[in-house]
Amino acid sequence: MPSPRLIPLALAFALLPLGVTAQIIRNPAAHAAGDSESTAPRDIDVGRRAQADFEDFHRANIPSANTRPPANCDETVGRFCYWYDERAPAPPREPLTITQRREQFIALLDTLARHSPDDRWLTGQRVRYLAEAERFSAALEAAKECRVGGWWCDILEGFSLHLMGEYVAAESVYDAAIGKMQPHDRCEWRRIDLLVDDDTRQQYKRLPCDDPQRRAFEDRTWFFARTLYSMKGNDSRTEYFARMTMTELLHDAPSLYQFGFDDDERELLLRFGWPRAWTSVFNIAHPTYTAPKIGEGPPGGLGGPRGPGDPKGPSTPGGNTMPPGMGGLGRGGRGPVTGPGAGGRGGINGRGSGPVSEDGLGWQPAYTSFIGHEPMPAYRYVPPGFVLNNPSISDSSAWRLQLPPVIGRYAPPYATALKPLEHQKAMFRRGDSAFVVMAYDARTMKELDSARINAALVITPSDKPRNYAAIVRNAKSAGVLTVKAPWGPLLMSAEVAAPERKAVARARYGLAPPLAIGERVTISDLLFYKPYGSFPASVEEAAPHAVPTERLRADEKLGVYWEAYGTDPAGEKMSVSLTVVKESEELGFFRRQARALNLTREKTPVVITVQDQSARGSRTSPRALEVDIRTLKKGAYIVQLEIQVAGQFVVRADHRIEVIGP
Repeated sequence: MPSPRLIPLALAFALLPLGVTAQIIRNPAAHAAGDSESTAPRDIDVGRRAQADFEDFHRANIPSANTRPPANCDETVGRFCYWYDERAPAPPREPLTITQRREQFIALLDTLARHSPDDRWLTGQRVRYLAEAERFSAALEAAKECRVGGWWCDILEGFSLHLMGEYVAAESVYDAAIGKMQPHDRCEWRRIDLLVDDDTRQQYKRLPCDDPQRRAFEDRTWFFARTLYSMKGNDSRTEYFARMTMTELLHDAPSLYQFGFDDDERELLLRFGWPRAWTSVFNIAHPTYTAPKIGEGPPGGLGGPRGPGDPKGPSTPGGNTMPPGMGGLGRGGRGPVTGPGAGGRGGINGRGSGPVSEDGLGWQPAYTSFIGHEPMPAYRYVPPGFVLNNPSISDSSAWRLQLPPVIGRYAPPYATALKPLEHQKAMFRRGDSAFVVMAYDARTMKELDSARINAALVITPSDKPRNYAAIVRNAKSAGVLTVKAPWGPLLMSAEVAAPERKAVARARYGLAPPLAIGERVTISDLLFYKPYGSFPASVEEAAPHAVPTERLRADEKLGVYWEAYGTDPAGEKMSVSLTVVKESEELGFFRRQARALNLTREKTPVVITVQDQSARGSRTSPRALEVDIRTLKKGAYIVQLEIQVAGQFVVRADHRIEVIGP
């Protein structure tokens, strides 16, 4: 940090005037005049100097942050503090001077890279800065002009395709690039240990790089990590490969952080993405205390970092006390955990400080922290390990968008609004297949109301993931979708999206066959439908009338459809009981367990008991009832159906409803 008597570093940069263009950097007539090629600057040297000059200019002109960093970090990675706050205001727009200067630098890179298309550094930085300018189509064209051997050009192309939203093509290109890599590099690009929780990481690390089970583990993880199962390609996977590409681009050409690109910044980038905006925070000088050591004094002043030529990098004399909350991220960003005395590399705008007195009293100099802002909103990237191992038993809470601990985040550009979907589902058996019905209502989400939407119901088995999907383009705001999938433990993802508004409503959780081990007669889920004058004889008849929500009005009758499986084709007596039980959150643990085991029951305003005869000539008995719920007050209820036949225990199915009033 500069002392008050020094010229501030931000004003001491050797900046090129805005009018400088690529044409005056290189003299096309140099060879014609007989100049030796060895006396002309190499393209890469010209490019490196221009890149450093641009980042110096960028650093000197970053707008100030409109909020201060918080006192506590969500994550601390090395010298970096990371936090996430969707309520914080968005960072200011980039000044026009930076935008113009970047365009001039890109023009120079265009010239140099076209002259040296086989130069890895030039081709990579050209694609990087075109992407930074959000000129993704131009970045793709630049990647296609690359002539570097091996896989380098491929990852630049995959990077550009991903940013364009061409996820299928990006995945194909990245797979081809990784296939060209040496085993060590291939393993490094595929590894996912930074994105999973501790238990999953231990499970993953037990598998060697060349083990096919490790590859299967990675593929399974990426399959379930997708934001939308109904979308072609796997953008979660290509997002990670794009982040890996960015680490390659930053390794030898750092951006705003002044002490270069290291393992701390790499980990943050791979877990949360790279910044798309930057701001700065000025930290005022303040007194501090350093316990003096006998025969030792801090070189260069209190907290002063070592010079850039020191291979050990910045250091801090032991005992330095730093103010809380120094550095950090803004609205979804990152910065140094502490000031320069602790080697915080995120945007220190000067060096050194005043001397330390014999009693240890001194001053922490004023300095500037640079704040990187990733895209927002960003959601949990990879599901927790217990979900990955057995997604069919997961409930909706296991798929919460910010389920802690958040190991990594991803902000899909097509889902700037991602909320729960209002819906109803039911699962029925058809031999060795499952027939799943899902009714939805997108009108309850304001971002989807009156929009052009796509609706999808995607079912996948837990053991061998594969999509079974019903997808309707330009679907109705409320409707019903059905899908057949293999019978067994399943994962359901119901998805309604408005692409033009970048809004998505989603419901995702496990489906499992009814638990009736060893019983002859079993029962399906309950499907609520709106009565329409006759009783449905099959789920296919009931499905079009399924109510699209579990929130019901008490002044309307409720139809309940179900199926009993394994009944005697010759006909047998069945005792059917349907009860509506008020759901009480105030019940203690043991009372809830007793109620779940049917050992206790609260006063119930709705009870229906019917002596029935099973269907003749079939082992499946479809049935329906209509229930008058006018006596129910507002609140949550459990609709429980019990069936008893001779020679076995009672089988049950239940479904939650919420009465919202007349």
